[in-house]
Formats: sequence, C-alpha cells, structure tokens
Amino acid sequence: ANVPVVIGEGEVQITFTVTHKDGTTKDFTVNTTKETATVGEALQKAGLISGDIGDYGLYVKTVDGETLDYNTDGTYWAFYENGAYAAKGVDLTEIQEAIKYEFKAEK
Repeated sequence: ANVPVVIGEGEVQITFTVTHKDGTTKDFTVNTTKETATVGEALQKAGLISGDIGDYGLYVKTVDGETLDYNTDGTYWAFYENGAYAAKGVDLTEIQEAIKYEFKAEK
C-alpha cells in the first residue's frame, strides 16, 4: 500500500484517497483544526481540491493536481465515504475521523 502523504497541522485527522484517471491511487493524511467544519474546507486548505461554487455547493474540478473536464471527455470527480457514494457534496460533509474519504476519477 501507499505510505500516506501527511499534510497540514491540527488535532483532527482526515484519511483521504485519490484515484486518478490513469488508475493510480494516492493516500493522504490531512491534519486540520477543530474549527474546520467540513471535509471540503479541509481539503481546500490543504491544496488538494479546487473547483467552482455552483447551485449545489463546490463543484470539484481539480484533485491532487489533476483537472477533469466533463465537457471534454465525460470524466468527473466522484466523492466517496467508506467506499460508498457520498450523500452530500464535499463542502457540506462534516468531518468524521473514522470515515475514509475518497475522490475517484469516473466517467
């Protein structure tokens, strides 16, 4: 398995995995503070995700340096919690340390 890349400082730890378009995966341990309310906020602070704010919150376009363009090739970033498709967007998902969060490049 990959050794997690550790990012950030703080007393709260987030386990985060990225599956890139080429199928490679990268694991991260993101440390953040208790003041950070959501997974999206923590990942943005860590520089791991970015995107545009839309009607449904943050639309994630770039994860771990890879930008996907749905309009070009039909790929997008799908957000998962413990292997299941997340119920809410990343910026509405409250941090729970026991949960493994993932973004996967999907079509």
